[in-house]
Formats: sequence, C-alpha cells, structure tokens
Amino acid sequence: MPLFEMEASPRGRLRVFLRAQLPFALGVIYIAALTTLVEPARWGAWPMIAGVVLTVVATLGALAVPWERIHRSWMITVAALDLLAVAFFRAEIGASVAAVTILSLFPILWLAYGFPWYGMIAGVLGGAFITSFRFFYTSDWPDTAVEWANVVSFPILIIGVAVIVFVAAGTLRRNGVRLAAASRAQAEALRDAKDAEAIALGILNTVSAGVAFFDAEGRLDVANTTAREMTVVAGFRLDIPPYSGENAFAADRVTRIPYDEQIIPRALRGEAIEDHLEWIGPPDSQIAIIASSGQVRREDGELLGTVVVAYDVTELADAIEVREQFLRTVSHELRTPITSITGFLDLIDDAVDPADTKVRGYIDIVTRKTNDLLDRVRDLLAANDSNKVLDWVETDAARICRAASERVAALAQTRNVRIELTGPEALPVHADQEQLTIAVAELLTNAIKFGAADAAVILRYGVAKGRVMLAVTNTGQGLTLSEQRRAFDRFYRAPYARAQAIQGFGLGLTNARAIVAAHGGHIHIESEPGERTTFTLEIPQHPYPLSSP
Repeated sequence: MPLFEMEASPRGRLRVFLRAQLPFALGVIYIAALTTLVEPARWGAWPMIAGVVLTVVATLGALAVPWERIHRSWMITVAALDLLAVAFFRAEIGASVAAVTILSLFPILWLAYGFPWYGMIAGVLGGAFITSFRFFYTSDWPDTAVEWANVVSFPILIIGVAVIVFVAAGTLRRNGVRLAAASRAQAEALRDAKDAEAIALGILNTVSAGVAFFDAEGRLDVANTTAREMTVVAGFRLDIPPYSGENAFAADRVTRIPYDEQIIPRALRGEAIEDHLEWIGPPDSQIAIIASSGQVRREDGELLGTVVVAYDVTELADAIEVREQFLRTVSHELRTPITSITGFLDLIDDAVDPADTKVRGYIDIVTRKTNDLLDRVRDLLAANDSNKVLDWVETDAARICRAASERVAALAQTRNVRIELTGPEALPVHADQEQLTIAVAELLTNAIKFGAADAAVILRYGVAKGRVMLAVTNTGQGLTLSEQRRAFDRFYRAPYARAQAIQGFGLGLTNARAIVAAHGGHIHIESEPGERTTFTLEIPQHPYPLSSP
C-alpha cells in the first residue's frame, strides 16, 4: 500500500520515513518537552535516556539504512525499537504524562498496516510489553480490578485499533491487487485497441480506395488519406457538414448533383448505395469514382455508424470512353464504303450479261460477303447503343418467336439444325416488336453456332407470374461458370469459339441483354458443360414503358 509500504528505491525509503518514523520522532520530542515542564528530574533515570537513545537510533536507521536493498521484513526492527522506547518512557513517566502511551500508536499502526501477519503479531507483543514492563520496573502492581482496568484499557484499545487496521490493510491489499490487475488489463486492452487502430489505419491508407466511417450521430470517426483527398477535389471536407460540395457531377459529367443527393448525405440518411458513379472535381480536371455505402450495426440491431467506400475509376472510365468513340468511329467509317460497294455491286449486276453465270457467281459471292460485313457493322452499332429507345406496342410473343426463327433459318440450315418452337398459339405482350425479335434471334443464332450440328435448338415460350418467359436450349459444348459470368461482356468469345474459328465479334449476347434490360427484364444462363445450355429471357408482360417511344 502506498501509505507505509516501501518501493525499492531511495525515494520509497524517504516516503516511509516521512509517513511512519518522523511522526513518532516528533511525538517523542513533544513528550520530552512536556516531561521537562512537568517533571524535569525524570531525565536522570536510565529508562528516559534509553528511550531517547532508541528513538534516535531508530530514526537515523529509518532514514540512512538502504532498506530497499534488503528484504523489507528487516525494517520491522525500526518499529520494534520504537515500541521499546515507548515502554521505557511509559515505565518512568506514565503516571504523570499519560499521553506517552499514545506514542505506541505510530509503530503499532505501521506494523499492522505495512507488514504481513508477523507485523501484527509483533504489534500485539509490543503492546503487551508496553503494558507490563512498567509493573516490573516499578514493582507497583495494581491491587483492585478497577486499577487493573485503568492500567490496561488504553493499551488494549490501541491493540484493538491495530487489529482493525491490519484487517483493513489486508482488504486494501487485496483490492489493490485486483485494481492493479484491472489496471494492467485495461492498459493491455488500451494498447491492443491502439494497435488495432494503427493496423486499421495502416490498412486503410494502403488500399487504393477511399474509406470513411461516420458514427451513429453522423460525425466523422475515421477516414484514410485517399478519402480526404477525394473530398477536397469535390469541394468539401470530411469532418465538416454537410459533407457535399459543388464539384460533384452525374455520369454525363455536366449535370451538378444537389448537395443533399450526393453520396455521403444519402448514406447518412440510411440509403444503401451500391456502385454509384459520379464525376468529381472542376470541369477541366474531373475524376470518376464508384461509391458504395452500408450501415454497421451491433448484433442487437443498434446502429454503430455508416461506412462509405469510393474507388477512383478515372482510367477505366476514360478507357471505356475511348472504346466507345472507337466503336462509333469505326462503325460509321466502315458503313459508308460498304454502302458504296453495295450500290456499285447492284450496278455491276445490272450490267453483266445474264448468260455469264461465272461472273454472276463471283458477284453473288461478293454480295454475300458484303452483306456479312454490313451485318458485322450493324452489330458494332447495336453494341454501341447501350440505351435502347423502344417503340412500345401491344404485340404477340409467339409471333415474335416465329419471326426470329425465320431470320436464322438459313444459318440453321448450314449446320443442319432444327429449330423447335414450344408454346401457346398466342402470347400477348407489351414490348418493342422489332427489338425483341432481334434479341430472340441473337439467342437462337448463339445456340445454333455454338451447339452441336445435326441437332435441335428448342425455343420454349410462355408466361409465369405476369412475366413472359422465352428459353432457348441447345446441346453441345456448354459453358463453365467463369464463361457464364463473362458471356454478356462486349467482344468476349469463349475459348471454344476461338478454337473452332467460329465467326463473330462477341456482341450478339451483349445486344440481346441491352434490349431485354430496356424492357425491364433480364437474361440468365443455365449450363451443364458437355451437355446443354439454356438462355432464359424474361420480361414483364405488361410493364410501364421504361423509355420514351
């Protein structure tokens, strides 16, 4: 305990001296002064001289001996000398200066508080010695019970106080041990928390994304350097509301986004943002970001805060823009000469003698290849048009399926593939008839080209839960899971298509998906490699128009 117990240092020894021995020495000085005033003749008795000598030795020993270098139990010697000094003083002047007995309180409390169990035993024995030594010294024993009671009551009370102090000291020691253990555990937890925070900040500052976490009150808790740099570009700071700036633009890079519709305000309102694209920064130096957000909650559902993550995708966006411009340029640049070639082929066809079958055969081959090339250009143009503008009409999905199968009949004949239609005679649907026909034809073309020859391609159509379902199934190579994930990507061609030199740009499924998405539907794939593959197209039977006609 810090009151009397000594730490292993000169400073600790001095502290014990000031708190334990010095008060006793001052008490002796007071008693000595009082004795000089009351009975100065007593100073000639040997107990008084012995008491002073013992006090001086104990005081100097407590101050000068390096107790911190030896076991602390040896310091009990100082308290024992103090008790002997009190016994000698009391034997000589106890009758005239009764307060001398109070001096025993200092060493007894020190023994009870500052030492283990043997200190308490030493205190009890010392108290008993102080009480009894005077009788042996004076040979004047009490005669009555009242006299005995007056003699021993005060020392017994002092011993009782010492016992209480000893018990309290033990309790304090145990509490101190527990408190020290709790303090160490808290310090370790704090250190672990700081380590975890340092690791988290290190990770956040290492990743290429901007990450910010706001507490349940909407205040910034932690953010990495990338996130702070992004917000500076956008024209605001992460630690100052409203967490939005003037340099935030929509995907067109022109339309400014209102402050309350920007990423962080939306996230703090509880909106779940996923892969949201924005352009931030001044118009002449914008960067593209894709942001997502989510709330963090305890197991009981209590909100802890909101995390916002943003990636800089400027290079990717610029690459996509370059690709789009390239597709538009190439498509238009190819279409013009092909149109001219087609026109001159018609003129040549008119000028050639009908009887010249050899030349006409050459013209037919050139015309067919020119038409193939024109189809490829149309594919490029269609793939470049990601936002389909639909002409909504009430039409018949069964008729659309029949029309699509007729468009691919020639291709099916070259591979000896049968197209089998399964479905009702009529299937009303609200859609763009031409665009939906193109989408179904693309699925049939894909099934014919990549399915087994001399087999059947089955086109099933129907309605379920208010949605028109069109499923195209073929048998053959099939698609692996990785190929299914990329099947709708622009220009993607499966390894089998490259190995078999199957012609195409890898744009048919991309175009089909764009058409279906414009109708408010989607396409999904089910495939068993080496067995069969099914592309299922589903759209609402009577949707609200998603695009203006």
